[in-house]
Amino acid sequence: MKRVTLRKRFLAQVFSLLMIIALISSTLQIYFMNRQIKSDIYEKSLPIARSVQQGIEETELASKTIEHQIDLKMIAVAKHIGDLLHAQKAESIRNEQLLEMKKTFKLAGLTIFARKGDDIVATKSTDAKDIGFSTKGYGGAAYQAASALLEGERPSIVPGEGYADKNILVLPIVQSGSHKDRPLFFKYVYYHPPGSDYIINPFIEAGEVYKFTQEVGPKQLIDQIEQNSSHVKDVSVLNAAVFKNPRLESNFYPPLKKVEYGGFQYKTKKDIAILKRLADHPVKQISVQKVNGEKLYKVFLPINDKRIVYLVLDYKRMTAPFYKYSIILIVASLLSLLALFLVTVPFFNRIYENIQKIKRQMQLLANGDLTVKSQIKDGSELEILSKSVNQMVRKLNLLVSDTKEQAIKTQRLSVMLEAEASQSVEKMYELSTETTLQSREQLHEIHAFLDEIEKILNTMPHDESAKIMLGKMDAMRQLANDRTAVTTEMTIQLSDLLKSLHGQSKELSHIANTLLGQMSRFTL
Repeated sequence: MKRVTLRKRFLAQVFSLLMIIALISSTLQIYFMNRQIKSDIYEKSLPIARSVQQGIEETELASKTIEHQIDLKMIAVAKHIGDLLHAQKAESIRNEQLLEMKKTFKLAGLTIFARKGDDIVATKSTDAKDIGFSTKGYGGAAYQAASALLEGERPSIVPGEGYADKNILVLPIVQSGSHKDRPLFFKYVYYHPPGSDYIINPFIEAGEVYKFTQEVGPKQLIDQIEQNSSHVKDVSVLNAAVFKNPRLESNFYPPLKKVEYGGFQYKTKKDIAILKRLADHPVKQISVQKVNGEKLYKVFLPINDKRIVYLVLDYKRMTAPFYKYSIILIVASLLSLLALFLVTVPFFNRIYENIQKIKRQMQLLANGDLTVKSQIKDGSELEILSKSVNQMVRKLNLLVSDTKEQAIKTQRLSVMLEAEASQSVEKMYELSTETTLQSREQLHEIHAFLDEIEKILNTMPHDESAKIMLGKMDAMRQLANDRTAVTTEMTIQLSDLLKSLHGQSKELSHIANTLLGQMSRFTL
Protein backbone atom coordinates (compact mmCIF):
# COMPACT_ATOMS: atom_id res chain seq x y z
CA MET A 1 0.00 0.00 0.00
CA LYS A 2 1.17 3.47 -0.87
CA ARG A 3 1.98 5.47 2.22
CA VAL A 4 0.27 8.83 2.65
CA THR A 5 2.29 11.35 4.59
CA LEU A 6 0.83 13.01 7.63
CA ARG A 7 1.06 16.39 5.90
CA LYS A 8 -0.93 15.25 2.85
CA ARG A 9 -3.48 13.54 5.05
CA PHE A 10 -3.85 16.62 7.24
CA LEU A 11 -4.14 19.02 4.29
CA ALA A 12 -6.67 16.76 2.53
CA GLN A 13 -8.80 16.34 5.65
CA VAL A 14 -8.69 20.05 6.58
CA PHE A 15 -9.50 21.11 3.01
CA SER A 16 -12.35 18.59 2.78
CA LEU A 17 -13.71 19.73 6.14
CA LEU A 18 -13.56 23.38 5.10
CA MET A 19 -15.37 22.57 1.84
CA ILE A 20 -18.06 20.64 3.71
CA ILE A 21 -18.49 23.50 6.18
CA ALA A 22 -18.67 26.00 3.32
CA LEU A 23 -21.21 23.87 1.45
CA ILE A 24 -23.42 23.32 4.50
CA SER A 25 -23.15 26.97 5.51
CA SER A 26 -24.03 28.17 2.00
CA THR A 27 -26.94 25.75 1.75
CA LEU A 28 -28.34 26.82 5.12
CA GLN A 29 -27.90 30.50 4.26
CA ILE A 30 -29.67 30.07 0.92
CA TYR A 31 -32.48 28.09 2.60
CA PHE A 32 -33.07 30.63 5.35
CA MET A 33 -32.59 33.49 2.90
CA ASN A 34 -35.37 32.12 0.68
CA ARG A 35 -37.61 31.75 3.72
CA GLN A 36 -36.78 35.30 4.77
CA ILE A 37 -37.46 36.55 1.23
CA LYS A 38 -40.91 34.95 1.20
CA SER A 39 -41.68 36.25 4.67
CA ASP A 40 -40.39 39.75 3.88
CA ILE A 41 -42.24 39.98 0.56
CA TYR A 42 -45.44 38.79 2.22
CA GLU A 43 -45.01 41.31 5.03
CA LYS A 44 -44.46 44.08 2.48
CA SER A 45 -47.48 42.99 0.49
CA LEU A 46 -49.83 43.12 3.48
CA PRO A 47 -49.70 46.94 3.96
CA ILE A 48 -50.32 47.40 0.23
CA ALA A 49 -53.32 45.08 0.35
CA ARG A 50 -54.63 46.78 3.47
CA SER A 51 -54.19 50.21 1.84
CA VAL A 52 -56.11 49.06 -1.23
CA GLN A 53 -58.80 47.50 0.95
CA GLN A 54 -59.04 50.63 3.05
CA GLY A 55 -59.22 52.76 -0.11
CA ILE A 56 -62.02 50.60 -1.46
CA GLU A 57 -63.92 50.77 1.82
CA GLU A 58 -63.48 54.53 2.09
CA THR A 59 -64.48 55.02 -1.53
CA GLU A 60 -67.54 52.83 -1.15
CA LEU A 61 -68.48 54.68 2.03
CA ALA A 62 -68.06 58.03 0.29
CA SER A 63 -69.96 56.87 -2.78
CA LYS A 64 -72.76 55.51 -0.61
CA THR A 65 -72.95 58.84 1.21
CA ILE A 66 -73.12 60.67 -2.10
CA GLU A 67 -75.68 58.20 -3.41
CA HIS A 68 -77.77 58.64 -0.29
CA GLN A 69 -77.85 62.38 -0.82
CA ILE A 70 -78.79 61.80 -4.45
CA ASP A 71 -81.43 59.28 -3.35
CA LEU A 72 -83.11 61.84 -1.09
CA LYS A 73 -83.03 64.45 -3.83
CA MET A 74 -84.39 62.03 -6.44
CA ILE A 75 -87.19 60.89 -4.14
CA ALA A 76 -88.22 64.51 -3.67
CA VAL A 77 -88.08 65.07 -7.45
CA ALA A 78 -90.17 61.92 -8.14
CA LYS A 79 -92.85 62.98 -5.66
CA HIS A 80 -92.87 66.51 -7.06
CA ILE A 81 -93.31 65.11 -10.58
CA GLY A 82 -96.20 62.95 -9.31
CA ASP A 83 -97.86 66.03 -7.85
CA LEU A 84 -97.39 67.96 -11.09
CA LEU A 85 -98.87 65.24 -13.30
CA HIS A 86 -102.20 65.02 -11.43
CA ALA A 87 -103.00 61.97 -13.53
CA GLN A 88 -104.76 58.80 -12.53
CA LYS A 89 -104.11 56.92 -15.74
CA ALA A 90 -100.88 56.44 -17.70
CA GLU A 91 -102.70 57.05 -20.99
CA SER A 92 -103.46 60.65 -20.00
CA ILE A 93 -99.79 61.57 -19.64
CA ARG A 94 -98.25 63.30 -22.64
CA ASN A 95 -94.66 63.08 -23.81
CA GLU A 96 -94.51 66.89 -23.91
CA GLN A 97 -95.08 66.95 -20.15
CA LEU A 98 -92.27 64.46 -19.60
CA LEU A 99 -89.85 66.41 -21.77
CA GLU A 100 -90.69 69.65 -19.98
CA MET A 101 -90.19 68.05 -16.55
CA LYS A 102 -86.91 66.50 -17.72
CA LYS A 103 -85.69 69.95 -18.66
CA THR A 104 -87.04 71.57 -15.49
CA PHE A 105 -85.45 69.07 -13.10
CA LYS A 106 -82.32 68.54 -15.26
CA LEU A 107 -82.91 64.83 -15.58
CA ALA A 108 -81.25 62.40 -17.92
CA GLY A 109 -84.65 60.96 -18.68
CA LEU A 110 -88.15 60.33 -17.42
CA THR A 111 -90.09 57.11 -18.06
CA ILE A 112 -93.59 55.93 -17.19
CA PHE A 113 -94.13 52.21 -16.44
CA ALA A 114 -97.58 50.61 -16.57
CA ARG A 115 -99.09 47.16 -16.82
CA LYS A 116 -99.41 45.67 -20.25
CA GLY A 117 -100.83 42.20 -20.24
CA ASP A 118 -98.90 40.09 -17.74
CA ASP A 119 -95.90 42.41 -17.85
CA ILE A 120 -94.99 45.86 -16.64
CA VAL A 121 -93.31 47.85 -19.40
CA ALA A 122 -92.21 51.39 -20.21
CA THR A 123 -95.15 52.99 -22.02
CA LYS A 124 -93.97 56.61 -22.16
CA SER A 125 -90.44 58.02 -22.04
CA THR A 126 -88.34 61.01 -22.98
CA ASP A 127 -86.03 58.58 -24.75
CA ALA A 128 -87.57 56.46 -27.49
CA LYS A 129 -85.09 53.66 -26.73
CA ASP A 130 -86.70 53.14 -23.33
CA ILE A 131 -90.27 52.62 -24.63
CA GLY A 132 -91.18 48.95 -24.52
CA PHE A 133 -88.56 48.08 -21.92
CA SER A 134 -89.87 44.97 -20.10
CA THR A 135 -89.33 44.41 -16.40
CA LYS A 136 -89.81 40.69 -16.93
CA GLY A 137 -87.16 40.73 -19.59
CA TYR A 138 -84.76 42.46 -17.20
CA GLY A 139 -85.34 39.83 -14.53
CA GLY A 140 -87.87 38.33 -12.19
CA ALA A 141 -86.73 40.54 -9.31
CA ALA A 142 -87.44 43.71 -11.37
CA TYR A 143 -90.95 42.57 -12.21
CA GLN A 144 -91.70 41.63 -8.59
CA ALA A 145 -90.47 45.04 -7.39
CA ALA A 146 -92.58 46.85 -10.00
CA SER A 147 -95.67 44.79 -9.06
CA ALA A 148 -95.15 45.59 -5.37
CA LEU A 149 -95.00 49.32 -6.18
CA LEU A 150 -98.23 49.26 -8.23
CA GLU A 151 -99.95 47.44 -5.41
CA GLY A 152 -98.85 50.12 -2.93
CA GLU A 153 -96.45 47.82 -1.08
CA ARG A 154 -92.82 48.12 -0.07
CA PRO A 155 -90.58 46.30 -2.54
CA SER A 156 -88.14 43.80 -1.15
CA ILE A 157 -84.46 44.53 -1.85
CA VAL A 158 -81.11 43.20 -0.78
CA PRO A 159 -79.99 45.07 2.36
CA GLY A 160 -77.54 47.76 1.47
CA GLU A 161 -78.47 47.66 -2.23
CA GLY A 162 -80.61 50.78 -2.73
CA TYR A 163 -83.51 52.21 -0.77
CA ALA A 164 -87.11 51.01 -0.56
CA ASP A 165 -90.25 52.29 1.13
CA LYS A 166 -93.93 52.17 0.47
CA ASN A 167 -94.50 53.30 -3.15
CA ILE A 168 -90.76 54.15 -3.44
CA LEU A 169 -87.75 52.22 -4.82
CA VAL A 170 -84.33 53.76 -5.38
CA LEU A 171 -81.75 51.57 -7.10
CA PRO A 172 -78.00 51.84 -6.75
CA ILE A 173 -76.08 53.17 -9.69
CA VAL A 174 -76.62 50.56 -12.42
CA GLN A 175 -75.87 50.15 -16.07
CA SER A 176 -78.67 51.13 -18.45
CA GLY A 177 -80.42 48.17 -20.09
CA SER A 178 -81.54 50.25 -23.05
CA HIS A 179 -78.17 51.54 -24.24
CA LYS A 180 -76.39 48.62 -25.85
CA ASP A 181 -73.95 50.62 -27.99
CA ARG A 182 -71.96 51.92 -25.03
CA PRO A 183 -72.25 51.34 -21.28
CA LEU A 184 -74.01 54.17 -19.46
CA PHE A 185 -74.67 54.28 -15.73
CA PHE A 186 -77.71 55.92 -14.19
CA LYS A 187 -79.41 56.52 -10.87
CA TYR A 188 -82.99 55.21 -11.15
CA VAL A 189 -85.92 56.12 -8.89
CA TYR A 190 -89.28 54.39 -9.11
CA TYR A 191 -92.28 56.15 -7.54
CA HIS A 192 -95.92 55.06 -7.59
CA PRO A 193 -98.25 58.00 -6.92
CA PRO A 194 -101.00 56.73 -4.62
CA GLY A 195 -104.23 56.02 -6.53
CA SER A 196 -102.51 55.89 -9.96
CA ASP A 197 -101.86 52.92 -12.27
CA TYR A 198 -98.35 53.82 -13.32
CA ILE A 199 -94.84 54.21 -11.95
CA ILE A 200 -92.81 57.37 -12.43
CA ASN A 201 -89.19 56.62 -13.23
CA PRO A 202 -86.96 59.70 -13.27
CA PHE A 203 -83.26 59.01 -13.64
CA ILE A 204 -80.08 60.98 -13.86
CA GLU A 205 -76.77 60.08 -15.42
CA ALA A 206 -74.47 58.93 -12.67
CA GLY A 207 -71.26 58.89 -14.63
CA GLU A 208 -69.61 61.29 -12.21
CA VAL A 209 -70.50 59.16 -9.22
CA TYR A 210 -69.41 56.00 -11.01
CA LYS A 211 -66.21 57.70 -12.09
CA PHE A 212 -65.57 58.72 -8.51
CA THR A 213 -66.21 55.15 -7.38
CA GLN A 214 -64.01 53.61 -10.04
CA GLU A 215 -61.14 56.08 -10.33
CA VAL A 216 -60.79 58.68 -7.61
CA GLY A 217 -60.47 56.18 -4.77
CA PRO A 218 -58.74 52.85 -5.36
CA LYS A 219 -57.44 53.72 -8.84
CA GLN A 220 -55.64 56.81 -7.59
CA LEU A 221 -54.25 54.83 -4.66
CA ILE A 222 -53.07 52.03 -6.98
CA ASP A 223 -51.38 54.56 -9.27
CA GLN A 224 -49.60 56.11 -6.28
CA ILE A 225 -48.44 52.71 -5.05
CA GLU A 226 -47.08 51.74 -8.49
CA GLN A 227 -45.32 55.12 -8.87
CA ASN A 228 -43.83 55.27 -5.39
CA SER A 229 -42.79 51.59 -5.08
CA SER A 230 -40.13 50.58 -7.57
CA HIS A 231 -40.59 46.90 -6.81
CA VAL A 232 -44.38 46.93 -7.43
CA LYS A 233 -45.14 46.02 -11.03
CA ASP A 234 -48.94 45.82 -10.81
CA VAL A 235 -51.73 46.19 -8.26
CA SER A 236 -55.19 45.06 -9.21
CA VAL A 237 -58.47 44.31 -7.50
CA LEU A 238 -60.06 41.26 -9.08
CA ASN A 239 -63.44 39.62 -8.68
CA ALA A 240 -62.83 35.90 -8.36
CA ALA A 241 -66.53 35.05 -8.88
CA VAL A 242 -66.53 36.63 -12.35
CA PHE A 243 -63.40 34.69 -13.33
CA LYS A 244 -65.15 31.50 -12.29
CA ASN A 245 -68.43 32.51 -13.98
CA PRO A 246 -67.72 35.01 -16.80
CA ARG A 247 -71.46 35.37 -17.54
CA LEU A 248 -71.77 37.55 -14.42
CA GLU A 249 -69.93 40.29 -16.30
CA SER A 250 -72.85 40.64 -18.74
CA ASN A 251 -75.41 41.34 -16.00
CA PHE A 252 -76.94 44.82 -15.87
CA TYR A 253 -77.05 44.76 -12.10
CA PRO A 254 -74.97 44.56 -10.18
CA PRO A 255 -72.31 45.74 -12.64
CA LEU A 256 -69.63 43.06 -12.10
CA LYS A 257 -66.24 43.05 -13.78
CA LYS A 258 -63.31 40.68 -13.66
CA VAL A 259 -60.89 43.53 -13.08
CA GLU A 260 -62.48 46.10 -10.79
CA TYR A 261 -59.37 48.23 -10.36
CA GLY A 262 -55.90 48.08 -11.89
CA GLY A 263 -54.65 46.61 -15.12
CA PHE A 264 -54.07 42.89 -14.47
CA GLN A 265 -51.44 43.15 -17.21
CA TYR A 266 -49.31 40.18 -16.11
CA LYS A 267 -52.13 37.65 -16.15
CA THR A 268 -51.37 34.04 -16.98
CA LYS A 269 -53.36 30.85 -17.24
CA LYS A 270 -52.02 29.89 -13.85
CA ASP A 271 -53.36 33.15 -12.37
CA ILE A 272 -56.83 32.51 -13.77
CA ALA A 273 -56.79 28.96 -12.37
CA ILE A 274 -55.81 30.35 -8.96
CA LEU A 275 -58.60 32.95 -9.08
CA LYS A 276 -61.17 30.28 -9.93
CA ARG A 277 -60.09 28.30 -6.87
CA LEU A 278 -60.16 31.43 -4.70
CA ALA A 279 -63.83 32.00 -5.64
CA ASP A 280 -64.71 28.97 -3.49
CA HIS A 281 -61.80 29.01 -1.03
CA PRO A 282 -60.57 32.59 -0.44
CA VAL A 283 -57.15 32.02 1.12
CA LYS A 284 -53.79 33.66 0.55
CA GLN A 285 -51.91 32.35 -2.49
CA ILE A 286 -48.32 33.03 -3.53
CA SER A 287 -46.87 32.19 -6.92
CA VAL A 288 -43.43 32.83 -8.45
CA GLN A 289 -43.70 32.98 -12.25
CA LYS A 290 -41.67 34.03 -15.24
CA VAL A 291 -43.63 36.32 -17.57
CA ASN A 292 -42.05 37.82 -20.70
CA GLY A 293 -38.58 37.02 -19.38
CA GLU A 294 -39.26 38.67 -16.01
CA LYS A 295 -39.33 36.73 -12.78
CA LEU A 296 -42.36 37.94 -10.85
CA TYR A 297 -43.61 37.31 -7.33
CA LYS A 298 -47.41 37.25 -7.35
CA VAL A 299 -49.52 37.55 -4.22
CA PHE A 300 -53.27 36.88 -4.13
CA LEU A 301 -54.79 38.38 -0.95
CA PRO A 302 -58.55 37.97 -0.44
CA ILE A 303 -60.14 41.07 1.12
CA ASN A 304 -63.67 39.63 1.18
CA ASP A 305 -65.51 36.61 -0.16
CA LYS A 306 -64.99 37.55 -3.82
CA ARG A 307 -62.53 40.42 -4.11
CA ILE A 308 -58.86 39.59 -4.45
CA VAL A 309 -55.97 42.03 -4.23
CA TYR A 310 -53.53 40.95 -6.91
CA LEU A 311 -49.96 42.16 -6.33
CA VAL A 312 -47.18 41.65 -8.85
CA LEU A 313 -43.74 42.35 -7.41
CA ASP A 314 -40.39 42.45 -9.16
CA TYR A 315 -38.75 39.34 -7.72
CA LYS A 316 -35.27 40.29 -8.87
CA ARG A 317 -35.46 43.82 -7.48
CA MET A 318 -36.92 42.66 -4.15
CA THR A 319 -34.51 39.81 -3.69
CA ALA A 320 -31.42 41.71 -4.85
CA PRO A 321 -30.61 43.13 -1.37
CA PHE A 322 -31.05 39.69 0.22
CA TYR A 323 -28.83 38.04 -2.36
CA LYS A 324 -26.32 40.86 -2.04
CA TYR A 325 -26.12 40.50 1.74
CA SER A 326 -26.11 36.72 1.42
CA ILE A 327 -23.26 36.81 -1.11
CA ILE A 328 -21.34 39.15 1.17
CA LEU A 329 -21.95 36.80 4.09
CA ILE A 330 -21.00 33.71 2.08
CA VAL A 331 -17.85 35.40 0.69
CA ALA A 332 -16.94 36.59 4.19
CA SER A 333 -17.42 33.05 5.51
CA LEU A 334 -15.32 31.57 2.71
CA LEU A 335 -12.61 34.16 3.27
CA SER A 336 -12.66 33.36 6.98
CA LEU A 337 -12.35 29.65 6.23
CA LEU A 338 -9.57 30.36 3.72
CA ALA A 339 -7.76 32.54 6.27
CA LEU A 340 -8.15 29.77 8.83
CA PHE A 341 -6.74 27.30 6.29
CA LEU A 342 -3.80 29.58 5.44
CA VAL A 343 -3.04 30.08 9.14
CA THR A 344 -3.45 26.39 9.98
CA VAL A 345 -1.24 25.06 7.17
CA PRO A 346 1.99 26.95 8.15
CA PHE A 347 1.36 26.10 11.79
CA PHE A 348 1.01 22.42 10.94
CA ASN A 349 4.02 22.63 8.60
CA ARG A 350 6.16 23.84 11.49
CA ILE A 351 4.93 20.99 13.63
CA TYR A 352 5.45 18.56 10.75
CA GLU A 353 9.05 19.78 10.15
CA ASN A 354 9.85 19.42 13.84
CA ILE A 355 8.39 15.91 13.81
CA GLN A 356 10.54 15.15 10.77
CA LYS A 357 13.65 16.31 12.67
CA ILE A 358 12.87 13.95 15.52
CA LYS A 359 12.04 11.22 12.98
CA ARG A 360 15.41 11.65 11.23
CA GLN A 361 17.15 11.61 14.62
CA MET A 362 15.39 8.35 15.48
CA GLN A 363 16.34 6.81 12.13
CA LEU A 364 20.02 7.70 12.59
CA LEU A 365 19.82 6.49 16.16
CA ALA A 366 18.37 3.19 14.92
CA ASN A 367 21.37 2.94 12.55
CA GLY A 368 23.77 3.29 15.48
CA ASP A 369 24.67 6.96 15.36
CA LEU A 370 24.77 7.99 19.01
CA THR A 371 26.05 11.49 18.24
CA VAL A 372 23.01 12.83 16.36
CA LYS A 373 20.91 15.56 17.99
CA SER A 374 17.75 17.48 17.03
CA GLN A 375 17.51 21.22 17.48
CA ILE A 376 13.87 22.29 18.06
CA LYS A 377 13.10 25.61 19.69
CA ASP A 378 9.42 26.45 19.36
CA GLY A 379 8.38 26.40 23.00
CA SER A 380 6.01 23.50 22.46
CA GLU A 381 5.88 19.91 23.67
CA LEU A 382 8.02 18.94 20.68
CA GLU A 383 10.88 21.01 22.08
CA ILE A 384 10.55 19.14 25.38
CA LEU A 385 10.48 15.83 23.47
CA SER A 386 13.57 16.85 21.48
CA LYS A 387 15.46 17.71 24.64
CA SER A 388 14.40 14.42 26.22
CA VAL A 389 15.55 12.46 23.16
CA ASN A 390 18.86 14.36 23.08
CA GLN A 391 19.39 13.60 26.77
CA MET A 392 18.55 9.94 26.14
CA VAL A 393 21.07 9.84 23.25
CA ARG A 394 23.72 11.46 25.41
CA LYS A 395 23.19 8.96 28.23
CA LEU A 396 23.09 6.08 25.76
CA ASN A 397 26.33 7.35 24.22
CA LEU A 398 27.99 7.41 27.63
CA LEU A 399 26.65 3.95 28.46
CA VAL A 400 27.83 2.41 25.19
CA SER A 401 31.21 4.18 25.46
CA ASP A 402 31.73 2.85 28.98
CA THR A 403 30.60 -0.62 27.91
CA LYS A 404 33.06 -0.52 25.02
CA GLU A 405 35.90 0.41 27.37
CA GLN A 406 34.98 -2.42 29.71
CA ALA A 407 34.79 -4.80 26.77
CA ILE A 408 38.28 -3.75 25.66
CA LYS A 409 39.61 -4.33 29.17
CA THR A 410 37.83 -7.66 29.33
CA GLN A 411 39.32 -8.64 25.99
CA ARG A 412 42.81 -7.64 27.11
CA LEU A 413 42.52 -9.54 30.41
CA SER A 414 40.95 -12.57 28.72
CA VAL A 415 43.84 -12.73 26.25
CA MET A 416 46.36 -12.49 29.06
CA LEU A 417 44.44 -15.08 31.09
CA GLU A 418 44.21 -17.38 28.10
CA ALA A 419 47.99 -17.13 27.52
CA GLU A 420 48.81 -17.66 31.15
CA ALA A 421 46.30 -20.50 31.47
CA SER A 422 47.84 -22.11 28.40
CA GLN A 423 51.29 -21.91 29.92
CA SER A 424 50.02 -23.11 33.33
CA VAL A 425 48.33 -26.12 31.73
CA GLU A 426 51.60 -27.18 30.10
CA LYS A 427 53.51 -26.68 33.30
CA MET A 428 50.84 -28.47 35.25
CA TYR A 429 51.01 -31.40 32.85
CA GLU A 430 54.77 -31.63 33.44
CA LEU A 431 54.45 -31.19 37.21
CA SER A 432 51.62 -33.69 37.41
CA THR A 433 53.58 -36.26 35.44
CA GLU A 434 56.73 -35.71 37.43
CA THR A 435 54.91 -35.75 40.77
CA THR A 436 53.00 -38.89 39.82
CA LEU A 437 56.22 -40.66 38.81
CA GLN A 438 57.99 -39.56 41.98
CA SER A 439 55.10 -40.64 44.19
CA ARG A 440 54.99 -44.03 42.44
CA GLU A 441 58.75 -44.49 42.82
CA GLN A 442 58.53 -43.55 46.49
CA LEU A 443 55.57 -45.90 46.93
CA HIS A 444 57.59 -48.68 45.29
CA GLU A 445 60.58 -48.03 47.56
CA ILE A 446 58.34 -47.95 50.64
CA HIS A 447 56.75 -51.24 49.62
CA ALA A 448 60.19 -52.75 49.01
CA PHE A 449 61.42 -51.48 52.38
CA LEU A 450 58.43 -52.81 54.20
CA ASP A 451 58.79 -56.18 52.41
CA GLU A 452 62.41 -56.53 53.62
CA ILE A 453 61.40 -55.61 57.16
CA GLU A 454 58.59 -58.11 56.98
CA LYS A 455 61.00 -60.80 55.89
CA ILE A 456 63.35 -59.97 58.79
CA LEU A 457 60.48 -60.02 61.29
CA ASN A 458 59.31 -63.33 59.94
CA THR A 459 62.75 -64.84 60.69
CA MET A 460 62.60 -63.68 64.26
CA PRO A 461 60.74 -65.54 67.00
CA HIS A 462 57.03 -64.85 66.86
CA ASP A 463 56.10 -62.83 69.82
CA GLU A 464 53.51 -60.19 70.44
CA SER A 465 55.71 -57.28 69.51
CA ALA A 466 56.50 -58.84 66.15
CA LYS A 467 52.83 -59.31 65.38
CA ILE A 468 52.17 -55.73 66.29
CA MET A 469 54.95 -54.53 64.03
CA LEU A 470 53.64 -56.64 61.13
CA GLY A 471 50.11 -55.15 61.59
CA LYS A 472 51.50 -51.63 61.54
CA MET A 473 53.46 -52.39 58.40
CA ASP A 474 50.18 -53.26 56.59
CA ALA A 475 48.70 -49.99 57.78
CA MET A 476 51.79 -48.12 56.54
CA ARG A 477 51.47 -49.79 53.11
CA GLN A 478 47.81 -48.72 52.91
CA LEU A 479 48.69 -45.19 54.01
CA ALA A 480 51.43 -44.95 51.40
CA ASN A 481 49.00 -46.19 48.73
CA ASP A 482 46.36 -43.69 49.78
CA ARG A 483 48.75 -40.76 49.78
CA THR A 484 50.12 -41.68 46.39
CA ALA A 485 46.53 -41.96 45.04
CA VAL A 486 45.58 -38.61 46.56
CA THR A 487 48.63 -36.91 45.07
CA THR A 488 47.87 -38.37 41.67
CA GLU A 489 44.21 -37.34 41.95
CA MET A 490 45.16 -33.80 43.01
CA THR A 491 47.54 -33.35 40.11
CA ILE A 492 44.87 -34.65 37.72
CA GLN A 493 42.16 -32.33 39.13
CA LEU A 494 44.51 -29.37 39.12
CA SER A 495 45.41 -30.12 35.52
CA ASP A 496 41.70 -30.33 34.61
CA LEU A 497 41.03 -27.07 36.45
CA LEU A 498 43.74 -25.25 34.56
CA LYS A 499 42.47 -26.73 31.32
CA SER A 500 38.92 -25.54 32.09
CA LEU A 501 40.26 -22.12 33.01
CA HIS A 502 42.07 -21.95 29.70
CA GLY A 503 38.84 -22.82 27.84
CA GLN A 504 36.79 -20.28 29.77
CA SER A 505 39.39 -17.57 29.20
CA LYS A 506 39.31 -18.40 25.51
CA GLU A 507 35.50 -18.22 25.52
CA LEU A 508 35.64 -14.92 27.42
CA SER A 509 38.05 -13.57 24.82
CA HIS A 510 35.63 -14.64 22.08
CA ILE A 511 32.71 -12.91 23.88
CA ALA A 512 34.79 -9.75 24.30
CA ASN A 513 35.68 -9.77 20.60
CA THR A 514 32.05 -10.31 19.63
CA LEU A 515 30.96 -7.48 21.94
CA LEU A 516 33.55 -5.18 20.44
CA GLY A 517 32.38 -6.16 16.99
CA GLN A 518 28.81 -5.23 17.92
CA MET A 519 30.06 -2.01 19.50
CA SER A 520 31.79 -1.05 16.30
CA ARG A 521 28.37 -0.45 14.70
CA PHE A 522 27.77 2.52 17.00
CA THR A 523 29.11 5.97 16.23
CA LEU A 524 30.30 7.50 19.45
